[in-house]
Amino acid sequence: MNYKLLATDMDGTLLMDNKSLSQQNIDALRRVKEKDIEIAICTGRPYNSVEPYLRQLNFDCWVITSNGSVIRDKEGKIISVIYMKSEALKKAIEILEEEKIYYHISDEKYTYIRNQLQRVKFLRKVIFQTSATYWKAWFLSLWIVLFDKNYKKVDFSTFTRNNRNATNIFIYSEDTKQLQAIKEKLEKIKGVDVTSSGQNNIEVLDNDATKGKSLEGLAKLLNITKKEIIAVGDNFNDLSMIQYAGLGVAMKNAEKEVLENADWITKTNEEHGIDYLVRKIIEVPKKSMEI
Repeated sequence: MNYKLLATDMDGTLLMDNKSLSQQNIDALRRVKEKDIEIAICTGRPYNSVEPYLRQLNFDCWVITSNGSVIRDKEGKIISVIYMKSEALKKAIEILEEEKIYYHISDEKYTYIRNQLQRVKFLRKVIFQTSATYWKAWFLSLWIVLFDKNYKKVDFSTFTRNNRNATNIFIYSEDTKQLQAIKEKLEKIKGVDVTSSGQNNIEVLDNDATKGKSLEGLAKLLNITKKEIIAVGDNFNDLSMIQYAGLGVAMKNAEKEVLENADWITKTNEEHGIDYLVRKIIEVPKKSMEI
C-alpha cells in the first residue's frame, strides 16, 4: 500500500517517557517526509506545548491539537476550530466545581486556570516526570506560570457567562476512584466526548472534535482516502483515529482496548516505536508486519 499520510500521537507514542524526542524518531519522520508522505501530529496538548517539538523536528507538518478540536496547517495557521457547546461547557464546569478537583480549560489560543499556585503544583508534577530534579521542576513551573503569556487566570464560575469559548477541558487527579466518579457524571452531558490520555486524567471536548473526526476532515482536505492513512497512538483518546485509519497502529505500551482495536502493533515509545513502524511498514512494505 502506498500511504500518503502518517498521523502520530505525542505522549506515550512519539515521545519518550521523559517527554523527549529521540533522534531515532526524528530521523524516521524526516525519512517519511522525503517520501512525500504528509505527517500530522495529533495530540491532546494545546499548541503552545507542541511548538518546541515542532522546532526540534524542523520540518513542516499538520498539527491537530486539543484532541481534535483545533487543526492547523503546515504553516501553523488555524484552519478549523470546534468549541464545546455552551450549555455542555456550563454543566461540565458545575460538576468540576462541586468536586473541587484540578482542571484547566483551553481554547485555540490560551489555557485558562483558576489560580497560579494550583497550576504551578500541577506543572511541577508533570515536569518532575521528565527526570528533572525536584527543585528544577519547581523553578521551571514557576517560570512558566509567571512569564508564559499563554495562561489566563479566570473565575470558572462565570466562564460561560462571560461568553468565553472552550475547545476542551483537562482534569487531573491521582485519585482514580474520584476520576471514575467524575467521568460517569460528565458522560451524562449531551454533546460531549469524554476520554483520557492517561490513568490520572480525563479530557472533555465536543463530540464532533475527536482525533478521528479531525483526521477524517484533514484527509478530505488533502484528497486522501482512509486506506492511505496510518494512525498510531497509545491511549483512549487515540482510539478514534486508529479505528478510522486504513492502518491503525498501537504502541506496544498502549492500553488494552487500543491494542485490541489496532491492525498492527509497533514497539514501545521507549524502544522508538515510530522508527520501527517507519522501517517495517513504510520503507519495507513487502516484508512481514510481525514484530
